[in-house]
Formats: sequence, structure tokens, C-alpha cells
Amino acid sequence: MHIGIFGAGSVGAYVGGMMVRGGHQVTMLDLWFEHVVHMREHGLSLSGSQGEFHVPVQALHLSEAQALLKNKVDVAILCVKSYDTEWMTLFLRDYLAPDGYVLSMQNGMNEETIAPLIGWGRVMGCVLNTIGVEMTGPGQVMRWMKPAPPGYPVFRIGEMHGRVTPRALQIAEILKSVDHADVTTNLWGERWSKLTNNATASAIGPLTGMGIVDMFANKDTRRLSIKLAQEGVQVGRAMGLQLEKISSIAPDVWLAGNPNTPDGFAEIELALKKWEERLDVTGQASTLHDIRRGRRTEIESINGLIAKKAAELGVPAPLHTELTARVKQLEAGTLTQGLDSIKDLFD
Repeated sequence: MHIGIFGAGSVGAYVGGMMVRGGHQVTMLDLWFEHVVHMREHGLSLSGSQGEFHVPVQALHLSEAQALLKNKVDVAILCVKSYDTEWMTLFLRDYLAPDGYVLSMQNGMNEETIAPLIGWGRVMGCVLNTIGVEMTGPGQVMRWMKPAPPGYPVFRIGEMHGRVTPRALQIAEILKSVDHADVTTNLWGERWSKLTNNATASAIGPLTGMGIVDMFANKDTRRLSIKLAQEGVQVGRAMGLQLEKISSIAPDVWLAGNPNTPDGFAEIELALKKWEERLDVTGQASTLHDIRRGRRTEIESINGLIAKKAAELGVPAPLHTELTARVKQLEAGTLTQGLDSIKDLFD
């Protein structure tokens, strides 16, 4: 099976590199010229919680993708930012084998964007849980989050229709060369649960400049993140989704938290402390990385998506709406990063 990684950033490069290390045929494609040249000439360096590895890889700049016409990809793993989904899907479809498909390994709910462009039968989703990777330079990726405990699926692969298929089982087996993987019959519920998980940090991180460990250590930002999770659960349930655990905490436990009493979040905070054991102090929301590097964030596809769905359903999600707007102000340079940027939202 020939696998193409379209968007060899932190997630794409790490996953692709580990699959190459596991003996699979992978071609990396990316827009960052220096990164592509480094991978081609020097290979890919993987480090962090799973050890240190140096892997020789096949790498192409997107301008060189025509080379794939001689050896089309059976699986195109899509790892670009959500706002690049449409054009990248149109770009890669000519390089898919006749029975090839796209596997979205992105934040958000991008299968709904991909499917109309290539067909619903040629799309699968892959929800990533607790992988935590960061690109530290061209051809260099570090995994800052500890590997999953036995039986915990980091990769949850799902078909649009929810059935378990041979191709889903096949790609799950391949992804086991990276970390534990399994097939889910609840892709949409998994997607929204992960989206809600991301949304607890994706706005607070860039606005305050705080890493994830520091964000949860601070009482005010921790309680704000809990309220964001509560809004996400309420919207997901209003959509009719079967939600999974969020940060290893059941949806009902999130909703049982009472922001109006001093100890109303005690059970959630205790559970969060257990979940935080897998975090490293270097862990940051991807949106904070983007702000620090002067790039556009995915906030509209994370907190913004929750706010959008809430508005469509008439479900209140004021924090997601407000924080999305503030991150966009931060991107535009009209808001200053720091705790003061969200202080008015604290209890």
C-alpha cells in the first residue's frame, strides 16, 4: 500500500515517519520548501516520549506532486490545517489510485468538506487522541505527550456510515506502527468529543500565552476551560451525537459540574489531575504555536465551529462565541496577549 501524507507538519511528519520506521511505503508532501529538502537530504528526526529515531523518507514539495502519477497513492492522509482542506482535496484527488481514499487526520469535522469533492465512499476519518507532537525545525518532530496506556486507542478510524470495513481494519493495523489504533463505529461522536477537548485550550492558550499544564494549574483558566467543555457537550448532544469521554471524563460528569458553587467543579478537577499526568510542561495548543509563528489559527474550525453549530440549533455557547472573536482580534493585532485579555470572563 502506498500512503501519501498531504501536509507533513508536526502530526503528518511524525505519523508518516513512524509508519516508514514500521516498514510501510510512505511519501511525504508539504509546502515548506526547507522542510522538504531537509527530509529528502537528511531524513526525518523523531524524538520525545517514544524515543529518538532517524528515518530516511521520500519527500516531495507540492510542486513536484506530478511524480505520483507514476505511482498513485492508495491512501491520502490529510494533515493540513482545516482552512486548507478544500483546495488540498481538489489538489490530491488526481493522485489517488482508482480505489484510493482520503483519511482525514485533522482537527474539526472536515469529512463534510472532503466528501462532496471526491465522493462519500472515498473518505474516512481518523480521530487522534493524546498524541501531542510539535515540529521543532525542518525535518524534526518531537512527541511531548506520553504514549497511550495499553488498550487506549490513540487513532480511532471510522467510516462515514459507521460500519467496520476491511479497509478501515487495514489502515488501523498500519497505524499501530505509530501507537495503538482501532476502528470506531461512532466517528461523528468521536469527532465532536475530540473537538470539545481541543476547544478547552485552543482559545485560552493563544489569548493568554499559556501552555496546557500552566493553563490547568491556574484556577481561573482551568474553570474557564471546564465551562467551555460543558458548552461543547451541550451542543454535541443537541446535534444528536453519542459523545465519548473528553479528557478521560464522561460527558455526564462534565455537565454535572456547577459553576455557581465553590466546589461545583471538584469532581471534574480531580479527574483532570489524573489526565494531566500524561502531559509534558512543553505541551501547547496548536493555536498558540500558530500565533507565536505569525500564522493563522484554526480557531474558526474549533471553538468557532462549536459556536456556529450552537447558533444553528439555538443552544447557548457564549464562551465559544466570545473567545473565537477574541482570537481573531489577536490574529489581527488588535488585542494584546496575556491573562488580561480574558480576565473579564473569570468567575
